[in-house]
Amino acid sequence: MAHNERLNQQRLESLQMSNFDLTRTEWMEQFGEDLLVLHNPHFNVNWEPYRMKYVLVAICHEGSGFGAVNLRSFRLQKNSLLIVLPSQIIQSYEVSAGFKGSFILISERLLSLLGQGEAYLFYKNAETHPLYQLDDRMAGVLLSYLDLLHKLLQIQHSQPNLEEAIHLLNKLFFVLMGRITHASTSGTENPLRENEVMMQFLQLVKLNYREHHDVGFYADKMNISAKYMTTLIKKASGKSALQWIEDYVILDAKAQLSSTVNTIQQITFDLNFPSQSLFARYFKRAVGMSPSDYRDSLRVYQIARQEQ
Repeated sequence: MAHNERLNQQRLESLQMSNFDLTRTEWMEQFGEDLLVLHNPHFNVNWEPYRMKYVLVAICHEGSGFGAVNLRSFRLQKNSLLIVLPSQIIQSYEVSAGFKGSFILISERLLSLLGQGEAYLFYKNAETHPLYQLDDRMAGVLLSYLDLLHKLLQIQHSQPNLEEAIHLLNKLFFVLMGRITHASTSGTENPLRENEVMMQFLQLVKLNYREHHDVGFYADKMNISAKYMTTLIKKASGKSALQWIEDYVILDAKAQLSSTVNTIQQITFDLNFPSQSLFARYFKRAVGMSPSDYRDSLRVYQIARQEQ
């Protein structure tokens, strides 16, 4: 496969952990550490949660896939577009045998060159609406963009102004993303009170779940009573506020146990538990096994998969 040698080991391990089989990719091009494009890679379903380090834009051309981003389920089908932001945790549950798609990984540095206002709007829209269904015309436009990007990166070593060209194409790409996200989010009805509270609550949980595991903290931040907040969260989502907080904590713990070499003591500290034993009890109550047993079970699963 062309250009595989240009991937550094950290990027390679990151992508392999993200379920991509780089040895079975139709084509792949990259621009330093800022941009990587994969076209029709083989996709290995891996239930292990993985924390993204880049902006990921995935476009489904054929087949279907099912997974979750930060506990929100998504289903890809033809012409679906999925946006995953840095630090979000992605899980894949199912990919059809005939799945084909393109994946663009963009560094936050490259995104920052757009300008603060444009970057903020992109993040805001993608946070609220990570999945979009494109019509054939817009899907065709994105395919044309990918083809142009592919051809440009193929001749990058002979292009003295490549970085400027990449920035212009990056700008064009996010103009297209802006059209897609704006068309999908404009004109929607104002959410009901419970949906407003739900969105505000999840935003706070995403920013604070590592430090704060109690419902009272979030209710105080929202200037409402814990009882009222819990009632609205339950009505909007079917889950209690405490369960949402726990789900984020456990998902982060699983991601660290599966995709890092952090010790359980380090994970305990990172998730702000006063002791390793308390974290272990919290994890076992939610998952049904201790953190060490969970990590061991992943290793057994990985070995068995490699032997297949």
